[in-house]
Amino acid sequence: MIAPRHYSHGMRTVLHTKLDDFSDQLVRFCEMNNRLLDLASVALLEGDEVAATEVIDGAAEVEDLREDSEQHAFDLLLLEAPVARDLRQVVSGIYIVEHFTRMAALTGHIARVARRRHPKPVVPDPVVPTIREFAERDSAMARNLGRLLPTKDVRLARSLDTEDDAVDSLHAELMRQISAEDWPHGSVAAVDLALLARYYERFADHTVSIANRVVYLATGERPGGGSLSHLDDGTVLD
Repeated sequence: MIAPRHYSHGMRTVLHTKLDDFSDQLVRFCEMNNRLLDLASVALLEGDEVAATEVIDGAAEVEDLREDSEQHAFDLLLLEAPVARDLRQVVSGIYIVEHFTRMAALTGHIARVARRRHPKPVVPDPVVPTIREFAERDSAMARNLGRLLPTKDVRLARSLDTEDDAVDSLHAELMRQISAEDWPHGSVAAVDLALLARYYERFADHTVSIANRVVYLATGERPGGGSLSHLDDGTVLD
């Protein structure tokens, strides 16, 4: 009777150690995405072709890391039948990895727009403040996400919903500008800006979806109210 209990305790110790490693891996994913986003914004606003190439290469590396992380998660499930909280952590982690991968892809899309127009500027001067605000708000959300993952602070998670509303407002305002009859910067700039607005807005949406998962992990309940109330509804965000 003693040996089986000892074995079970040992297996659970291994499981929790690997869960901690998996959580650390998610934080590294977040840090990498924040760096890629900042570099993509530099490439866009400063015409930095080297930064654009670095982002595109980095986004491809994140795709490779996703496969390793997902395999790590599946290996965790095979160690021992997890209790409910352990299961929530692993399943939530799988969803979070997918969101991080899509966020990295979005930074790559931003960088490609910048590189495609190089050496010409992509963003007309009057619109630079709006794009810069997109970049700053998304970056702040990503940094808050980096703090949220290890702390699982539900209040911080819910604050991302408010930040996302601000990004949505920026998106709506920019779309209003570029669709106006008196838009003076041409159709090419309008198309580029519509794409960029979408990429930044979707990046913010992914941070909220990850926050949803953290709330679920911390409480076992789906968030209620606002955009946090939808939890990975299957919508393709990128």
